[in-house]
Formats: sequence, C-alpha cells, structure tokens
Amino acid sequence: MLFARIIVFLSALLLTAALPLQPRASALNVAKCTNKSVKLIQHDCNVALLGLGGGIAGAIQFLRVNAQSTTAVSGTCRVTATAVDGGTTIDISKGRLEGHGSPNGGFENLLTACGPSPGSMVIGGGAKPQGNIQIAISAA
Repeated sequence: MLFARIIVFLSALLLTAALPLQPRASALNVAKCTNKSVKLIQHDCNVALLGLGGGIAGAIQFLRVNAQSTTAVSGTCRVTATAVDGGTTIDISKGRLEGHGSPNGGFENLLTACGPSPGSMVIGGGAKPQGNIQIAISAA
C-alpha cells in the first residue's frame, strides 16, 4: 500500500513539473498608488487622458491605437495606456477607459483610489488580440 502511494505521489510530481508555466493575468481594478506624496493637478490628468491616441475628446467613442502603448501629457500630469496580458494593440471604448463607476476599473476609479497622485490600474478588456489595458498616471 505504501509503495502505491509513493508511485502516485511521484507520478503527480513528474506531471506537474512537465506542464508549461503560464503568466498570470494582471489583477483587475486594483489600484497601485506609487507615491501619494506627489500631488498632480487633477484637471491636467483629465486633459492628458483626453489627449491619448491623438485625442478622444468630444464625440469620439473609442481609443484605437495600432501600438501597445500611448501617452499624453498636460501640465503636471502624464497619462499612459498600455495593452497588457497578451495585448499588442489598444481598442477600448471611451466609457470603459474613463470608468464612470464601473467595477471593471477605469481612470476615475484610479483617481478615486490614489487621488491625483502617481499610480496605475488594469482595466478588463480593451486590448487586441486579447488582454487588458493598464492605465497609469505619473508626473510630467
């Protein structure tokens, strides 16, 4: 009986060692505030957000960038959107990017968690061919 248990244990150990490791997906809607002592001007951050990808202010409904990352700067604030978790291009709706109280992350949720201070958050979806979008604010 003991011999059978040892064989089962060794088989399981060898099987798990042979499986390839998969990278973990980023945690969604979890703010990472990097330096709350740095105070940015929130209006500058809002203007920088709307400047991403050449501008998403007004009637434009999507941020579509044929690159893995896009950055915009206004006054004291730099905003960067980056495709993560397998994404190579950005294709996210303006509403999802901004958040508007969504439990799926967004710029407003990042500002609520960190204030107008440097930090980042991953928003679910919005990257192609698959993946998520990381939104980050930092000092310009």
